[in-house]
Order: sequence, then C-alpha cells, then structure tokens
Amino acid sequence: MVIHSLSRKVNPFRFISMLVVMVTCVAILSCSKDNDPSPEDDAELQQEIGSLPGLGEQSGTPQGTAFKLPDGVTVDGTITGDYCDEAEIRIGSGHYVTVCVGLRNDNDEEKKVIFPGGLILVSETDEYQHGVVVEETMVVIPPKKTIRFIFHTYCGNNSRSSASSLAVYTFGPVTNSKLLGRLIDDLKGKKIAAVDYWDEDGVSDDYYAIESTVQALVWQITDGSAFMDWETFNHMYQQQLNELPNK
Repeated sequence: MVIHSLSRKVNPFRFISMLVVMVTCVAILSCSKDNDPSPEDDAELQQEIGSLPGLGEQSGTPQGTAFKLPDGVTVDGTITGDYCDEAEIRIGSGHYVTVCVGLRNDNDEEKKVIFPGGLILVSETDEYQHGVVVEETMVVIPPKKTIRFIFHTYCGNNSRSSASSLAVYTFGPVTNSKLLGRLIDDLKGKKIAAVDYWDEDGVSDDYYAIESTVQALVWQITDGSAFMDWETFNHMYQQQLNELPNK
C-alpha cells in the first residue's frame, strides 16, 4: 500500500493571523459586552487558556490520566516523527505532529487498540511539539503480528518545531483539560479524519483547510493569550467550529 505524504511545514504566519483575528474580536466585542463576571464554570475554563502544563509556552509535563496499551500489546521500536514508507494504514487527524508507530500483538487473538481523544504524544525533548489527539481512533492488530501506521495528531506547542524523523515520542497521558475536553466533544460530529481525504492519488485540497481550522482551535486553547476575555474566545471558537464539515 503506497502512503502519500503531506509535505507542508509549519507556517508561522498562520498563528500571527489568528492573533490578529483575536485582537479584532476584542475590539468589536468589548463595545457590546456587559461588565458582569463570567459564570463560575466559564471562569474555570477561561483560566486554562494558554496555561496548560507542557502545552503552549508552559513548562512541565502534560497532565492527565495514564494511557495503557492492552495486555500483550507493545510498541515495536521507536515512535518517530514524519511518515513511514512501510505503513499499512493511517489514522487520526492533523499534520504538524504526524508520527510513525509500530505495535506488536503477542496474544493468540486479535486486539483492538483504542486511542482516545485527548491522548497526548509526548516529545522526548523540548525542541519538538507535543501531539494532541482530538478524536477517538483505533487500530486492529492480528494475533502474533506487528503493524506499522501513520498517526496524524495536532500540535500542542506553536513555537516548537514540527515533528521530523529526528523527533522521538512516547504515549503520554489523556489530558484532564476541560477546555480540550470540550473541543473533543464538539468535534465528534465533524468530518476531520485524515483517511477521509486520502486516496491513491494523495490528499485532497479540502483537508488542508480542515486541518488548519482544527489546528487553530487547538492553538486557541494551548497557545491562547491571557488578554482574551471569555466572550471573545467563545465567539472565535464557535466561528471556527462552524467552518468544519459535518459527518
């Protein structure tokens, strides 16, 4: 099976453009909003913007619930950035943190491995971006077999380098961020999986726009600026969410 690659690299101007939109929204919405405090639950969500450990510009390690592979299933080799020529399938959605994964099933029966939305792929160094899985996906491994696959995820650190073949990753936690959790729930009805936009000739142009929009939503959470009020954040969030196609 021939796996075609997507050769686009990080475009720093895209995030700058997003910030320009943020500033514009602040100017527009500040004229119309009242001065009432945010509801308690909204205030809690607002505090997460640009403040999640290990994501955006924050130091530390991404936080959440430990992710475990099924018994008898192990990582074969090293999880590295970029595409793998011998990949049998591709899963996930995203571009900047696309990795090559090998999994070995030593059981006597096939095993399903479910990667939940919110799973973080953790880079071994601060040079490369952490990956954020935004929708649940899975692979099925035959008994006593190893499969290799391309795993598309989203960038959780705008200022770092995108995943290259030199980047090494491990399966990190499933995030406990309520804001990322809300995004994952909101994306369940959207058609964003990479496999839906690939065929034997490569990737369709529609995928570029779709993954760019989802990436902007992720960055709005992980790399968002503290100056943005909740009303502005929500306005931008809903506007971008509405641009995505439904399933």
